[in-house]
Amino acid sequence: MQKQSEHFLQARSLRADILAAPDVWLPRREILVEWLDGFVRRAEKPGYDLGLTEEADLTALDRFLRKKKVPVAAA
Repeated sequence: MQKQSEHFLQARSLRADILAAPDVWLPRREILVEWLDGFVRRAEKPGYDLGLTEEADLTALDRFLRKKKVPVAAA
């Protein structure tokens, strides 16, 4: 359960980072936000099981945003 909460918080943070940096060019920004929104909705439900690739997807998205120099939202 703890690990799922971490992924939920990571997804919310990534979404906030994307939305807070509208002047940073990101390909398919809307699709990224939609995917993160869907992930957050699924992760909020009781008994949510992390999908096979979702952890890796979140990590890859985080690396991509840092590579694009998207500023990190304040915690």
